[in-house]
Amino acid sequence: MRRSGKTFILSFVLLALSGPVNAGWREVTNLPAAVSDAVAAAVDGGLYVMSGAPGRGLRQFFEFYDTKNDGWRPLTPMPASVWRFSLATGNGQLFVTGGRDQATGDMSSEVWMYTPQSALWVELPALPQARAGHASVFADGNLYLLGGVGEKSARVLRYVSRLGRWEHVGDPMPETVANAAWTKKGSLLIVAGGVRPDGRDSKIVQAFNVDTLKWSRLASLPQASSGGALGVVEGVLHYAGGFSQSAQKVLARHLSYSGKGWRDLAPMPQGRHQMAYAGSGTQFFIIGGALGGGFYSLFTGSNRAHVFTKETSSDGK
Repeated sequence: MRRSGKTFILSFVLLALSGPVNAGWREVTNLPAAVSDAVAAAVDGGLYVMSGAPGRGLRQFFEFYDTKNDGWRPLTPMPASVWRFSLATGNGQLFVTGGRDQATGDMSSEVWMYTPQSALWVELPALPQARAGHASVFADGNLYLLGGVGEKSARVLRYVSRLGRWEHVGDPMPETVANAAWTKKGSLLIVAGGVRPDGRDSKIVQAFNVDTLKWSRLASLPQASSGGALGVVEGVLHYAGGFSQSAQKVLARHLSYSGKGWRDLAPMPQGRHQMAYAGSGTQFFIIGGALGGGFYSLFTGSNRAHVFTKETSSDGK
């Protein structure tokens, strides 16, 4: 009995020292509606979150999340019924590019700009080729599109706002992927994971330099996946969630990149993919997304929102 008591005490101490399973993560005010496929764009003081879903009669979700006051505010819906579009912000405006028609599934070449001050949507010059499931990032005063599916999706597209036109720039994407995670870090536009043209998941992490218009490679993810989240927290890349085709599993895994490789941190409280996300400063937001994989992803949307904060993380760095 004495030996059993010591074992119990030791186990209790080890459990206490290990900290909470999801250290660094906390839940914030949930979405007003569950969304299985969403995108986000970060601005000072909050996040713009949009979602579309296939099928007739389904409305677009478009709201602003106030990170300071932890609350949601509805916004003027986009005058186009699309999903799997991409969202980026720059010069005080939002840009929605491409996607698929909600009713037919056909790819779109439409481009829309939203001005928060006037709450108005304006249609911009269309993409040279329709594209969906791509990454979009605003950098050096221009809008860049990377990857996705569609004709010439391996080519990087740049919208020169002062000229009001699209152009192909730089080298082709080394491995074209759709439904990848992306973020901006300095002059690098980074794309992680995604679905390859052969339909399989990728673990490759690719970076496009907007100064040199050249591609480079970072260390690959430890597990191939698509639909994950990528952000920068205190200058460090973080990757979370996604869906693994090989394991047929929605992931809750959370990784950070040290410059040499990826390492595991405390997992997300809820595994998800195709969620809205944004990582900047000291916080990494994960909002909505699908809880199920494949066909079931459309019917398993989540309304939960979580934030990872570096100051409370378990890695101590």
